[in-house]
Amino acid sequence: MDDFKSEISQSWQVLSKQLQKLVKNAEMVRSEPLQVYKEELSRKLLWLRPSVGGISAISCCERTPQLGFTKITIRNLEKIMEKQLSPPGRETPEKQLQSWLIQCALKSGGRLKLLDDVLGGQYWFVSDEIAIKTASIKVVADLLLVRVDAEGLACLVNAELKSNRVMETFRQVICFRAALEHPDLQDGWKQFAEVMTGKKFRWHPSQETRGLVIWPAVGKNPMKALANEKRKGYARVDVIGYRAVPNYTLEFEKLAEKA
Repeated sequence: MDDFKSEISQSWQVLSKQLQKLVKNAEMVRSEPLQVYKEELSRKLLWLRPSVGGISAISCCERTPQLGFTKITIRNLEKIMEKQLSPPGRETPEKQLQSWLIQCALKSGGRLKLLDDVLGGQYWFVSDEIAIKTASIKVVADLLLVRVDAEGLACLVNAELKSNRVMETFRQVICFRAALEHPDLQDGWKQFAEVMTGKKFRWHPSQETRGLVIWPAVGKNPMKALANEKRKGYARVDVIGYRAVPNYTLEFEKLAEKA
């Protein structure tokens, strides 16, 4: 973790250029020529995802989760929407969970009310699969969100989704956090969030962000889960357990209490 922080500090200018490209592509996604297709995209359960390298049309349909089309432009989007996606040849539970969350957000104007109910505050979906890299390290956030607290102050939240309970997930959250919290990059991340949500947030004066892990729920007593003891070393990371049968449900996992 310390090595990654050092790498971020040394490479922040490289990351800043990537972030500028990400914001530029976000502005293109939100531009009028592409927003014209918003309703049709929604009917097809597709949404436009910006990345450092361009724009993709991504499916949040249960049958074709996270599949899609790359190199989207104003000129080719209409033709691309006529194409059909084939379901994956194997089970992809993490992608199905991700697509379900995105679909819920898109149906509510970008608000992830199901997270509001579990964690409190207001959660807004910004984007997903955000990848940035230095010369030697690449990190990806499954989801980037904005949380607005009871006082109306906003902070960035990066989330990791897993179909099994692996402690490495926490390290992934913390590594991406290093880039989110770098003082020379924060303005870029906040600009990206506001462009994608179409909102002006009142940002918390602290540069601290939050993390979120969403993975399979345990039995009737999640407090006895070993992970809830091990996670004590990871500050500002909330944990949600999900159940997928018959429909997705979410439940908050409290940090293990001291003996």
